[in-house]
Amino acid sequence: MTDLTACLAALVFLVFAVHRLAISRRGRTDPAQRDVAGFALCAGTAMLLNAPAVLGVLDRLLPSPDGELLVANQLKAAAAAFLCLVAQALDPQAPGPVSARRRRRIHAAVLVQLTALGLFLGAGVTESGTAAVAAPGRGWALAAYNALFTAYLCWCLYVLARALIRQSLRTPPGSLRTGLRLATLATVIATVWALWALDDVAENVTRGRQGLDEDLISTTLGMVTAVFAAAGATATLWGERIAAPLRRLRARRTHQRLAPLWSALFAELPEIALDPDAAARRPGLRRADFALYRRVIEIRDGNLALRPYQRPEAVNWAMEALSRSALAAPDRQAVFEAAVIAAALESKRAGTPPTGTPGQQSPTPVVVLETVEDEAAWLVRVTRAFTRSRIVDDVRDRIRAQVTTG
Repeated sequence: MTDLTACLAALVFLVFAVHRLAISRRGRTDPAQRDVAGFALCAGTAMLLNAPAVLGVLDRLLPSPDGELLVANQLKAAAAAFLCLVAQALDPQAPGPVSARRRRRIHAAVLVQLTALGLFLGAGVTESGTAAVAAPGRGWALAAYNALFTAYLCWCLYVLARALIRQSLRTPPGSLRTGLRLATLATVIATVWALWALDDVAENVTRGRQGLDEDLISTTLGMVTAVFAAAGATATLWGERIAAPLRRLRARRTHQRLAPLWSALFAELPEIALDPDAAARRPGLRRADFALYRRVIEIRDGNLALRPYQRPEAVNWAMEALSRSALAAPDRQAVFEAAVIAAALESKRAGTPPTGTPGQQSPTPVVVLETVEDEAAWLVRVTRAFTRSRIVDDVRDRIRAQVTTG
């Protein structure tokens, strides 16, 4: 199982690296994608070297098998260095020239690599079966070697996560922001993966040794990191293909949720239906966006047509009831709008002649409606209040009693 997860993780990283390099060579992406490809290439190769089956092959081919640990960790550190360069590309307005900051991060990566090499050689590591064993009394050097790599990996991941979060906050909704969030999640999982190596530090200090291959938890974390990283980096390619059907499903569901309010308006004002034949049918997925747009317009047209039937006393009753309620401001506004619509419908249904447009004192608007999606979401709240609110039911009953008595 460990072999399978390690090889799958390595495969995801390596295929993704080849894909990024191919796109970069065709000039279809920015140069920073080469850093992304470098990270995936180094991480995938490191994961492959840690697979037990690969270790067995290397034991038969290489004269110094204990170097496998060194090479794998050096590759992981190189992958982390590439992540720092990616983070720099995500935040180009940071203080200082871009080239100077890039050089500093490369110099820091080289310094970590050289320091780690010195500690590894100082530990006098040899192989014993499937474990790397430090020379007697030098377990501390092997522990320092692993602690240095873990600290450097975590620092690089922190730098990347900070850049990803800042960039996602500046990015409007869409596949790009989805990709940034998936990449942030991959960074969090990768941090857990890096910290998992701290159990080796404890074994280095107490026993002066550690296993050469990755355990199942480590390889699983690596595989999950690879999947989320690849998904985040390619979200602009697959995001719209998935987002469009999901958007249509949401539109059709919202269309159905608006049905109670629309039906009540249509029963008294059939002229609001732009297409009477299509209005009553459940729309197909392909026309769900348009059907929702049409339904929003029809509800708003119905609301305007009811304004001459609005009753000042209904407005006052709704305001009085809301002043005693503990509803949040957006809910108060939705209940008020639903109560006014319900009262006007009762007035029209009873045949009360229109009296003009009365002045209204409504709750201060707290919801900004800028898009059709915003408008539809707001009307869903109004519909919910129209069918469920006790305040709306009370105003409706009082108006019905009033017009019936009149």
